[in-house]
Amino acid sequence: MIYVAIGQLAGAALEKALSPIVVVDDNLLVGPSRIDIKRHRAVRARYWGNAPSRAVDQLLARGDGEAICVVIPPTANGLLSLCRVCSKAIETGRDVHVIDLTAGTSVGAPNGIDPVREAGLDVRRIARRLPAAARWSDLQVAMAAALWRLWCRRSPVALSRFCATASAVHTPFANLGCYHAGFFPRVTDRGLSVSRIDELILRQLSREWLTPAKMYASAVASSSPLAPWLSYTGDLYLVARLLQWSEHRQGTIVERRKESPPGNSEMLAWSFRWREGAEAMVDGLQELGAAPPVTVGGAVAYDAKHPSVCSIDKTGRPYLTRANAFRSSGDTLARCQVDGRKA
Repeated sequence: MIYVAIGQLAGAALEKALSPIVVVDDNLLVGPSRIDIKRHRAVRARYWGNAPSRAVDQLLARGDGEAICVVIPPTANGLLSLCRVCSKAIETGRDVHVIDLTAGTSVGAPNGIDPVREAGLDVRRIARRLPAAARWSDLQVAMAAALWRLWCRRSPVALSRFCATASAVHTPFANLGCYHAGFFPRVTDRGLSVSRIDELILRQLSREWLTPAKMYASAVASSSPLAPWLSYTGDLYLVARLLQWSEHRQGTIVERRKESPPGNSEMLAWSFRWREGAEAMVDGLQELGAAPPVTVGGAVAYDAKHPSVCSIDKTGRPYLTRANAFRSSGDTLARCQVDGRKA
């Protein structure tokens, strides 16, 4: 049996207790993903600038039938990583075992349209007394593999429905669905607006130059809903997304400047501010092209060719639908008719 740990810290803590062990050193919650191993490795390498989790990719590509045991933490990335392993295990005829580190931990339900903050885990302490490994049934493996395939689909709608259904019995699916929906532009009674995570990031801007480090500190100090979001994406996503906004439409929305001397962290290397008059776009988006596209799994948010939008149901839960009506003259939203089937 080969053991799989999620994250370098977990791998280092578990290597004395489990052997052989390979590490998933990748946050699948951000950037593109693909079902095919070679394509997945290629898009992840382009996204990060390197090839994360090469050892895991090699393990999943093998067809020797050796069982895999995933040590899963109580995180959305841990859940997705397990689902990816299950998808490949079916193809290669492997058994999947799980050491569940979520036992005894309580994962809260989403806070309205925001996922609950992910809890930290003392893996070193747990490693001294690990739970027993349990073999997953064929049904469990198939359900997890189905979730991975949905995560990698171009259309995000089916994943939204899956998470809504599964959340009734497993709270982490509710948070994953809420997180996923939060990357897509929203439709309200007033029209189209930026995604929830973009709204929270852009509201940290002002007319003064601010580094992402200052924005992050401000978000934590003010108990902004942005802080829980960054527990999923990692704080460097704040830098990456602001850089995308500053490059979009020749910087007519967000301005940036390189700090001199540059900080020794990406959180300090850049400063950002609103371009004068651009702040209003947080409350209303005239067209999908006004925002830089962002890839989540197999889907692309703000994609005028395959538009999906986020709505809120009567219980306050976000869900995704296809947007069907755009003006033929461009991607300006004339009257966004959405597929009425809720997730």
